Amino acid sequence: MDNKHERLLAMIGGSWVAQAVHVAAALDLADMLADGPQTVDEIAGRTGANADAMRRLLRALCTVEVCHDEGGDRFGLAALGQLLRRDHPASLHAWAIWWGTQLWRDWGGLLHSVTTGEASRVQSTGTGGFGHLTADEGAAAVFHRAMAELTRLSAVGVLEHFDFAAVDSVIDVGGGSGEFLLMILDAHPQLRGTVFDQPHAQPHAEQRIGQRGLADRCSFLAGDFFHSVPAGADAYLLKSVIHDWPDEKAGIILQRCRAAMDDTARLLLVERVLPDQLDTSLEHRDAVRGDLTMLVALGARERSAQCIGDLLQGAGFRVVRSQPIGMGLTLVEAAPV
Repeated sequence: MDNKHERLLAMIGGSWVAQAVHVAAALDLADMLADGPQTVDEIAGRTGANADAMRRLLRALCTVEVCHDEGGDRFGLAALGQLLRRDHPASLHAWAIWWGTQLWRDWGGLLHSVTTGEASRVQSTGTGGFGHLTADEGAAAVFHRAMAELTRLSAVGVLEHFDFAAVDSVIDVGGGSGEFLLMILDAHPQLRGTVFDQPHAQPHAEQRIGQRGLADRCSFLAGDFFHSVPAGADAYLLKSVIHDWPDEKAGIILQRCRAAMDDTARLLLVERVLPDQLDTSLEHRDAVRGDLTMLVALGARERSAQCIGDLLQGAGFRVVRSQPIGMGLTLVEAAPV
């Protein structure tokens, strides 16, 4: 068997890693091993797992650098595994669970999505978009935790490349649990902010606002950005919102923002921007993975710089500048025309 067969077989079977990491997160293995290595019997006893099956999982996790084998049937936590701890400042614990459950089911419907152009999520949840979160509090909790984890990783880049010291108020449109806005408010004590999202996000946002001691400068407002967006802020932030929707609906969201803004306000989009020409780099693989994830989950898409610019122009904006901020994301600053 030549190298091409080996490479393709590895691709075909590559999904095992996502599920192994998901199970590690679901069983809180990283938290369990945070204080040091333990025996398989100890780990199995604390998780209620079968000891032999747990040993096999831990050995598998060693091959992808999540765990390491200490010998003597003892396993510890490797550097990557630290990021699965709930208390790690850059934790991806909830994202591993979200990917291994909801997105796992969504990706199982890729054939349906490619042949129809529709989200496969409708088949598994009975509703499109994020409607299932309203009916499933557990899923909503994992989703908002996962989004907060990803937001922490990208917020630093926005803070570095936009001068929030020049504004007094920010509205985080579709802001979920408010993690992005809270990081901005922490960095700029003069700011006041509002998290604007659907009611399923409210308990998670209000809890986070209270935990951060920012209730005097931050509030949550429930609403529907397809109908209207709160008026009067100096800056409107939409982090990974536009890519959740097909062009028509994305345009409506931007139009509602424009209607809420005066001529001096700024719109800040944080989005993945697809390159015009793809190559085989990991960065470009991440870009197309994100694009297909939007397809199967939401019937939506990632967009090129030209497509984003066209949407903004159609909604009454002009692009002021675009700045890559890391994590495959770009900050697009737009002003009303």
